[in-house]
Amino acid sequence: PLPLPAQADAQQIKDRVQGWLQGEAKRIFVERLAVYAEKLGVTYSMVALSSAATRWGSCSSDGKIRLNWRLIHFPMSIVDYVVAHELSHLREMNHSPAFWQTVESIFPEFREARHT
Repeated sequence: PLPLPAQADAQQIKDRVQGWLQGEAKRIFVERLAVYAEKLGVTYSMVALSSAATRWGSCSSDGKIRLNWRLIHFPMSIVDYVVAHELSHLREMNHSPAFWQTVESIFPEFREARHT
C-alpha cells in the first residue's frame, strides 16, 4: 500500500503516486538494463530517470543512460525495446544499419515493439 496523509489533497496524492511510479520504473529499468547489457557485452556508467517531453531514452558516449520514467505505463516489450536501443548506442552512437543490427541481435522483435 501507498501511505498517504489522512487529509491528502489532490497534489499530494499525485506527487506520492508519481514518486512511487518513478521508484518502480528505476527498479524495472535496472533489471532490464542488466539483462540486455549482458547479452550485448557492454557496461553503462549510470542510469537516470528522465521526464523529457519528446524522448523515451538517451545514451551518452560516456555510458550514461537516461530513460523516461513514463515508460512504466507501457508493456514490457516497449521498455525492453527502449533499453536495448539505448544500450546498442554503446556500440554504435548513430542509427546506421550496423546500429539496427546490434539492436536486433539482442532484441529480435524490435520492429514490432517499435511500431506498437
